[in-house]
Amino acid sequence: MAEKQQDHVSRKAATKAGALLSASDELDTASLATAQAWRVQHLEPTARCFEALTQCAKHFEGAVVSYRLKRMTSILRKLQRRNSNFELGALDDIGGCRLIVGSVREVYDAAKILDDLLDHWKIKDYIAAPQRSGYRSYHAIYKVPVGGIAYRIEVQIRTRLQHLWATGVEAVGEVYGLEYKSPDVRASLEGEEQKRDRFLMLSSHLFALEEGKPGVPDVKGDLAAVRREISAICETTHLLEDLRAARSGILVQADSDERDEYFLLCLSREIQFFDVVGFPEFQAANDEYKRLEKEALRIEDGNDVVVAEPEFDNVVLVKAESADSIKSSYLNYSLGVDGFISRVEQASGLSLS
Repeated sequence: MAEKQQDHVSRKAATKAGALLSASDELDTASLATAQAWRVQHLEPTARCFEALTQCAKHFEGAVVSYRLKRMTSILRKLQRRNSNFELGALDDIGGCRLIVGSVREVYDAAKILDDLLDHWKIKDYIAAPQRSGYRSYHAIYKVPVGGIAYRIEVQIRTRLQHLWATGVEAVGEVYGLEYKSPDVRASLEGEEQKRDRFLMLSSHLFALEEGKPGVPDVKGDLAAVRREISAICETTHLLEDLRAARSGILVQADSDERDEYFLLCLSREIQFFDVVGFPEFQAANDEYKRLEKEALRIEDGNDVVVAEPEFDNVVLVKAESADSIKSSYLNYSLGVDGFISRVEQASGLSLS
Protein backbone atom coordinates (compact mmCIF):
# COMPACT_ATOMS: atom_id res chain seq x y z
CA MET A 1 0.00 0.00 0.00
CA ALA A 2 1.52 3.31 -1.04
CA GLU A 3 2.02 5.89 1.67
CA LYS A 4 0.71 9.38 0.98
CA GLN A 5 3.24 12.15 1.53
CA GLN A 6 2.17 14.45 4.37
CA ASP A 7 2.22 18.21 3.80
CA HIS A 8 4.89 20.10 5.70
CA VAL A 9 3.38 21.25 9.02
CA SER A 10 4.06 24.85 10.07
CA ARG A 11 4.57 25.91 13.69
CA LYS A 12 1.25 27.79 13.52
CA ALA A 13 -0.61 24.72 12.23
CA ALA A 14 0.97 22.59 14.96
CA THR A 15 -0.15 25.05 17.64
CA LYS A 16 -3.71 25.08 16.25
CA ALA A 17 -3.85 21.28 16.26
CA GLY A 18 -2.44 21.17 19.79
CA ALA A 19 -5.08 23.60 21.03
CA LEU A 20 -7.85 21.36 19.67
CA LEU A 21 -6.28 18.29 21.28
CA SER A 22 -5.89 19.96 24.68
CA ALA A 23 -9.44 21.37 24.73
CA SER A 24 -11.33 18.09 24.45
CA ASP A 25 -11.26 14.58 25.89
CA GLU A 26 -12.22 13.27 22.45
CA LEU A 27 -9.11 13.29 20.27
CA ASP A 28 -9.74 14.69 16.80
CA THR A 29 -8.09 12.36 14.26
CA ALA A 30 -7.02 15.13 11.87
CA SER A 31 -5.48 17.18 14.69
CA LEU A 32 -3.72 14.11 16.02
CA ALA A 33 -2.28 13.39 12.57
CA THR A 34 -1.03 16.99 12.32
CA ALA A 35 0.55 16.76 15.77
CA GLN A 36 2.26 13.49 14.90
CA ALA A 37 3.57 14.88 11.60
CA TRP A 38 4.97 17.89 13.50
CA ARG A 39 6.63 15.49 15.92
CA VAL A 40 8.21 13.46 13.11
CA GLN A 41 9.54 16.67 11.52
CA HIS A 42 11.79 16.97 14.58
CA LEU A 43 13.77 13.89 13.50
CA GLU A 44 16.25 15.70 11.24
CA PRO A 45 16.99 18.70 13.51
CA THR A 46 17.36 16.39 16.50
CA ALA A 47 19.76 14.17 14.58
CA ARG A 48 21.83 17.24 13.64
CA CYS A 49 21.96 18.26 17.29
CA PHE A 50 22.99 14.70 18.19
CA GLU A 51 25.90 14.83 15.73
CA ALA A 52 27.13 18.09 17.30
CA LEU A 53 26.86 16.48 20.70
CA THR A 54 28.96 13.51 19.60
CA GLN A 55 31.71 15.97 18.66
CA CYS A 56 31.45 17.51 22.11
CA ALA A 57 31.52 14.09 23.77
CA LYS A 58 34.99 13.35 22.37
CA HIS A 59 36.42 15.69 25.02
CA PHE A 60 35.17 13.53 27.90
CA GLU A 61 36.27 9.98 28.66
CA GLY A 62 33.42 7.50 28.84
CA ALA A 63 30.78 10.04 27.78
CA VAL A 64 27.54 8.68 26.34
CA VAL A 65 25.26 10.56 23.93
CA SER A 66 21.66 9.76 23.03
CA TYR A 67 18.65 11.21 21.26
CA ARG A 68 14.96 10.50 21.04
CA LEU A 69 11.61 12.04 20.10
CA LYS A 70 9.07 12.57 22.84
CA ARG A 71 6.26 10.01 22.61
CA MET A 72 2.84 11.27 21.45
CA THR A 73 1.26 10.09 24.68
CA SER A 74 3.74 12.23 26.65
CA ILE A 75 3.10 15.24 24.39
CA LEU A 76 -0.66 14.90 24.88
CA ARG A 77 -0.25 14.63 28.67
CA LYS A 78 1.79 17.83 28.65
CA LEU A 79 -0.76 19.71 26.51
CA GLN A 80 -3.62 18.55 28.73
CA ARG A 81 -1.86 19.24 32.04
CA ARG A 82 -4.00 21.19 34.49
CA ASN A 83 -3.39 24.96 34.76
CA SER A 84 -0.89 24.93 31.89
CA ASN A 85 -0.68 27.00 28.73
CA PHE A 86 1.59 24.76 26.67
CA GLU A 87 1.41 25.22 22.90
CA LEU A 88 2.40 22.36 20.62
CA GLY A 89 4.29 24.65 18.24
CA ALA A 90 6.26 26.12 21.13
CA LEU A 91 7.22 22.92 22.96
CA ASP A 92 11.00 22.80 23.24
CA ASP A 93 11.43 19.15 24.20
CA ILE A 94 9.78 17.20 21.37
CA GLY A 95 13.27 16.51 20.09
CA GLY A 96 15.75 15.77 22.84
CA CYS A 97 19.44 14.86 23.15
CA ARG A 98 21.35 13.84 26.24
CA LEU A 99 25.02 13.81 27.22
CA ILE A 100 26.13 11.87 30.28
CA VAL A 101 29.54 12.71 31.73
CA GLY A 102 31.48 11.89 34.87
CA SER A 103 31.34 15.04 36.99
CA VAL A 104 29.57 18.36 37.51
CA ARG A 105 32.64 20.19 36.23
CA GLU A 106 32.44 18.23 32.98
CA VAL A 107 28.75 19.16 32.65
CA TYR A 108 29.60 22.86 32.51
CA ASP A 109 32.68 22.32 30.34
CA ALA A 110 30.50 20.42 27.86
CA ALA A 111 27.91 23.20 27.86
CA LYS A 112 30.57 25.73 26.84
CA ILE A 113 31.79 23.54 23.99
CA LEU A 114 28.27 22.92 22.73
CA ASP A 115 27.45 26.64 22.74
CA ASP A 116 30.20 27.09 20.15
CA LEU A 117 28.65 24.41 17.91
CA LEU A 118 24.94 25.27 18.04
CA ASP A 119 22.65 28.30 18.22
CA HIS A 120 22.02 28.62 21.95
CA TRP A 121 18.60 29.94 22.99
CA LYS A 122 17.72 29.21 26.60
CA ILE A 123 19.17 27.57 29.74
CA LYS A 124 17.51 25.79 32.65
CA ASP A 125 20.11 24.84 35.25
CA TYR A 126 18.53 22.30 37.59
CA ILE A 127 21.92 21.44 39.08
CA ALA A 128 22.40 24.91 40.55
CA ALA A 129 18.70 25.00 41.50
CA PRO A 130 17.18 21.50 41.77
CA GLN A 131 13.47 21.03 41.20
CA ARG A 132 11.32 20.26 44.23
CA SER A 133 10.83 16.73 42.91
CA GLY A 134 14.59 16.16 43.22
CA TYR A 135 15.26 16.37 39.48
CA ARG A 136 18.77 17.64 38.68
CA SER A 137 20.27 18.20 35.23
CA TYR A 138 21.56 21.01 33.03
CA HIS A 139 19.17 21.84 30.17
CA ALA A 140 19.98 23.96 27.15
CA ILE A 141 17.57 24.70 24.32
CA TYR A 142 19.12 25.13 20.86
CA LYS A 143 17.55 26.35 17.64
CA VAL A 144 18.31 24.06 14.70
CA PRO A 145 17.05 25.36 11.32
CA VAL A 146 15.64 22.84 8.81
CA GLY A 147 13.40 23.71 5.86
CA GLY A 148 12.79 27.28 6.95
CA ILE A 149 11.78 26.36 10.52
CA ALA A 150 14.05 26.88 13.53
CA TYR A 151 13.23 23.80 15.60
CA ARG A 152 13.80 23.97 19.33
CA ILE A 153 15.80 20.98 20.53
CA GLU A 154 16.45 20.28 24.18
CA VAL A 155 19.85 19.04 25.32
CA GLN A 156 20.24 17.55 28.77
CA ILE A 157 23.74 17.35 30.20
CA ARG A 158 24.06 15.42 33.44
CA THR A 159 26.45 13.39 35.54
CA ARG A 160 26.21 9.63 35.84
CA LEU A 161 24.94 10.05 39.40
CA GLN A 162 22.21 12.45 38.29
CA HIS A 163 21.24 10.02 35.54
CA LEU A 164 21.22 7.17 38.03
CA TRP A 165 18.66 9.05 40.13
CA ALA A 166 16.49 9.64 37.04
CA THR A 167 16.75 5.89 36.44
CA GLY A 168 15.38 5.33 39.92
CA VAL A 169 12.39 7.58 39.23
CA GLU A 170 11.62 5.61 36.06
CA ALA A 171 11.93 2.35 37.98
CA VAL A 172 9.63 3.39 40.82
CA GLY A 173 7.08 4.63 38.30
CA GLU A 174 7.17 1.36 36.36
CA VAL A 175 6.92 -0.86 39.43
CA TYR A 176 3.97 0.97 40.99
CA GLY A 177 2.23 2.16 37.81
CA LEU A 178 2.52 5.90 38.53
CA GLU A 179 4.14 8.73 36.57
CA TYR A 180 6.27 10.13 39.40
CA LYS A 181 7.78 12.64 36.95
CA SER A 182 4.39 14.31 36.45
CA PRO A 183 3.61 17.39 38.63
CA ASP A 184 -0.09 16.53 38.47
CA VAL A 185 0.54 13.00 39.73
CA ARG A 186 2.89 14.14 42.48
CA ALA A 187 0.36 16.72 43.72
CA SER A 188 -2.27 14.04 44.33
CA LEU A 189 -0.14 11.39 46.05
CA GLU A 190 -1.16 10.00 49.43
CA GLY A 191 -0.05 7.31 51.85
CA GLU A 192 2.69 4.98 50.63
CA GLU A 193 2.70 6.64 47.21
CA GLN A 194 3.65 9.91 48.88
CA LYS A 195 6.32 8.13 50.92
CA ARG A 196 7.90 6.80 47.73
CA ASP A 197 7.94 10.28 46.27
CA ARG A 198 9.57 11.55 49.45
CA PHE A 199 12.17 8.78 49.18
CA LEU A 200 13.09 9.99 45.68
CA MET A 201 13.42 13.59 46.90
CA LEU A 202 15.62 12.57 49.83
CA SER A 203 17.89 10.34 47.75
CA SER A 204 18.40 13.16 45.25
CA HIS A 205 19.23 15.48 48.15
CA LEU A 206 21.97 13.13 49.33
CA PHE A 207 23.31 12.75 45.79
CA ALA A 208 23.42 16.55 45.36
CA LEU A 209 25.39 17.02 48.57
CA GLU A 210 27.73 14.23 47.50
CA GLU A 211 28.48 16.22 44.34
CA GLY A 212 29.01 19.42 46.36
CA LYS A 213 25.95 21.16 44.90
CA PRO A 214 22.78 22.66 46.41
CA GLY A 215 20.32 20.22 47.92
CA VAL A 216 16.67 19.76 47.09
CA PRO A 217 14.27 22.49 48.29
CA ASP A 218 11.99 21.56 51.19
CA VAL A 219 14.39 18.91 52.51
CA LYS A 220 15.25 20.02 56.03
CA GLY A 221 17.37 18.56 58.78
CA ASP A 222 20.93 17.31 58.98
CA LEU A 223 22.33 14.37 57.06
CA ALA A 224 21.65 11.97 59.91
CA ALA A 225 17.97 12.94 59.94
CA VAL A 226 17.67 12.52 56.17
CA ARG A 227 19.29 9.09 56.32
CA ARG A 228 16.98 7.99 59.16
CA GLU A 229 13.94 9.09 57.16
CA ILE A 230 15.08 7.18 54.07
CA SER A 231 15.65 4.08 56.21
CA ALA A 232 12.17 4.37 57.75
CA ILE A 233 10.50 4.74 54.34
CA CYS A 234 12.33 1.73 52.93
CA GLU A 235 11.40 -0.36 55.97
CA THR A 236 7.67 0.45 55.85
CA THR A 237 7.16 0.40 52.05
CA HIS A 238 9.63 -2.39 51.06
CA LEU A 239 10.51 -0.14 48.12
CA LEU A 240 14.03 -1.39 47.46
CA GLU A 241 12.94 -5.03 47.63
CA ASP A 242 10.19 -4.30 45.09
CA LEU A 243 12.71 -2.66 42.76
CA ARG A 244 15.03 -5.66 42.95
CA ALA A 245 12.20 -8.06 42.19
CA ALA A 246 11.07 -6.01 39.19
CA ARG A 247 14.58 -5.87 37.75
CA SER A 248 14.93 -9.65 37.76
CA GLY A 249 11.88 -10.06 35.49
CA ILE A 250 13.22 -8.06 32.53
CA LEU A 251 14.81 -9.80 29.55
CA VAL A 252 17.71 -7.86 28.02
CA GLN A 253 18.94 -8.93 24.58
CA ALA A 254 22.03 -7.42 22.95
CA ASP A 255 22.76 -7.78 19.25
CA SER A 256 26.12 -6.08 18.69
CA ASP A 257 29.84 -6.65 18.26
CA GLU A 258 33.08 -4.79 18.99
CA ARG A 259 32.81 -2.63 15.84
CA ASP A 260 29.55 -0.99 16.93
CA GLU A 261 29.51 2.57 18.24
CA TYR A 262 25.81 3.40 17.79
CA PHE A 263 23.00 1.52 19.51
CA LEU A 264 19.22 1.47 19.38
CA LEU A 265 17.67 0.79 22.77
CA CYS A 266 14.17 -0.57 22.20
CA LEU A 267 11.81 -1.22 25.12
CA SER A 268 8.58 -3.20 25.18
CA ARG A 269 6.94 -2.90 28.61
CA GLU A 270 4.14 -5.37 27.95
CA ILE A 271 6.48 -8.32 27.49
CA GLN A 272 9.28 -6.88 29.69
CA PHE A 273 11.75 -6.99 26.81
CA PHE A 274 14.70 -4.67 26.25
CA ASP A 275 16.55 -4.97 22.93
CA VAL A 276 19.96 -3.38 22.31
CA VAL A 277 20.88 -3.36 18.60
CA GLY A 278 24.34 -2.20 17.52
CA PHE A 279 25.48 -0.40 14.35
CA PRO A 280 29.03 0.51 13.29
CA GLU A 281 27.92 3.78 11.59
CA PHE A 282 25.55 6.58 12.48
CA GLN A 283 23.68 6.61 9.15
CA ALA A 284 22.48 3.02 9.40
CA ALA A 285 21.44 3.46 13.03
CA ASN A 286 19.64 6.72 12.28
CA ASP A 287 17.83 5.25 9.26
CA GLU A 288 16.47 2.43 11.40
CA TYR A 289 15.47 4.88 14.14
CA LYS A 290 13.58 7.01 11.61
CA ARG A 291 11.83 3.93 10.25
CA LEU A 292 10.63 2.94 13.70
CA GLU A 293 9.38 6.45 14.48
CA LYS A 294 7.65 7.07 11.14
CA GLU A 295 5.66 3.86 11.47
CA ALA A 296 3.53 5.75 13.95
CA LEU A 297 1.85 7.73 11.13
CA ARG A 298 0.30 5.77 8.27
CA ILE A 299 -2.13 6.65 5.52
CA GLU A 300 -4.67 4.02 4.56
CA ASP A 301 -7.52 3.85 2.03
CA GLY A 302 -7.11 7.26 0.48
CA ASN A 303 -7.40 9.98 3.08
CA ASP A 304 -8.07 7.88 6.18
CA VAL A 305 -5.29 8.52 8.69
CA VAL A 306 -4.25 5.91 11.22
CA VAL A 307 -2.20 7.27 14.11
CA ALA A 308 -0.52 4.92 16.56
CA GLU A 309 2.56 4.66 18.70
CA PRO A 310 5.54 2.78 17.21
CA GLU A 311 5.94 -0.93 17.96
CA PHE A 312 8.14 -0.23 20.99
CA ASP A 313 7.17 1.86 24.02
CA ASN A 314 10.45 3.70 23.86
CA VAL A 315 13.31 3.86 21.36
CA VAL A 316 16.53 5.79 21.98
CA LEU A 317 19.58 6.15 19.72
CA VAL A 318 22.80 6.09 21.74
CA LYS A 319 26.46 6.76 20.88
CA ALA A 320 28.80 4.88 23.20
CA GLU A 321 32.12 3.07 23.24
CA SER A 322 30.43 -0.33 23.55
CA ALA A 323 27.26 -2.09 24.62
CA ASP A 324 28.88 -2.66 28.03
CA SER A 325 29.45 1.08 28.49
CA ILE A 326 25.73 1.65 27.88
CA LYS A 327 24.95 -0.63 30.79
CA SER A 328 27.34 1.29 33.05
CA SER A 329 26.60 4.85 31.88
CA TYR A 330 23.36 5.09 29.92
CA LEU A 331 21.05 3.48 32.43
CA ASN A 332 17.32 3.28 32.02
CA TYR A 333 14.92 1.71 34.45
CA SER A 334 15.54 -1.80 33.16
CA LEU A 335 19.34 -1.67 33.22
CA GLY A 336 20.17 0.74 36.03
CA VAL A 337 18.03 -0.31 38.98
CA ASP A 338 20.80 -2.26 40.70
CA GLY A 339 23.17 0.70 40.44
CA PHE A 340 20.55 3.08 41.83
CA ILE A 341 19.84 0.82 44.78
CA SER A 342 23.55 0.46 45.51
CA ARG A 343 24.17 4.22 45.50
CA VAL A 344 21.15 4.91 47.71
CA GLU A 345 22.36 2.35 50.23
CA GLN A 346 25.85 3.83 50.10
CA ALA A 347 24.66 7.44 50.53
CA SER A 348 22.16 6.68 53.27
CA GLY A 349 24.08 4.03 55.19
CA LEU A 350 21.47 1.33 54.46
CA SER A 351 22.43 -2.33 54.31
CA LEU A 352 19.48 -4.21 52.83
CA SER A 353 21.21 -6.52 50.34
